[in-house]
Amino acid sequence: MSDRGTLAYDSRRGSASKVCGLPGAAILILCFLGFGATEAASQQILRNTFTGSASCLDIINDGQNDKLRLAPCGNFTGQHWFVAKSSDGSFQLQTQFTGPGRCLDIVNDGQNNRLHMAPCGNFTGQEWDIISEGGNSRLKTRFTGPSRCLDVINDGQNDKVQMASCGNFSGQLWSLTELHPPQ
Repeated sequence: MSDRGTLAYDSRRGSASKVCGLPGAAILILCFLGFGATEAASQQILRNTFTGSASCLDIINDGQNDKLRLAPCGNFTGQHWFVAKSSDGSFQLQTQFTGPGRCLDIVNDGQNNRLHMAPCGNFTGQEWDIISEGGNSRLKTRFTGPSRCLDVINDGQNDKVQMASCGNFSGQLWSLTELHPPQ
């Protein structure tokens, strides 16, 4: 068994219901509850400046499928991120591998630096701000606030991510590359 998401097959973008895999009625209900996006999600690959273009943010395929890491880039659904803008300007991040019901979230454990994929909801740990900076982006959540950024742990393996104090670190700079750009 691979330790990454499954290999992707035809994953062309479409309407919000095709992107999210939800019927139109479900999307209307989610919008009514405050979970809806104002724009169709774009499918992105997330790479980090510190680890380079050959590493992508990925989901570990371990049965729980809720842990993140940087892994060699490939055509894996755990590396295909749906980035959906909400009406408040924040973004929810989901992968094709874990599906529309799981979002990138912060573990609320007092330290609030660990990330995981969790059931999507109206939670500030799932509300991401993507701030452009010199051709790259910083990713922050509304839960951890503007002083904490998505970062790569510099431990020699450089494949783990966490929320850390924002600073002048290349491990906090991400590139988001659209998987299927509009034509």
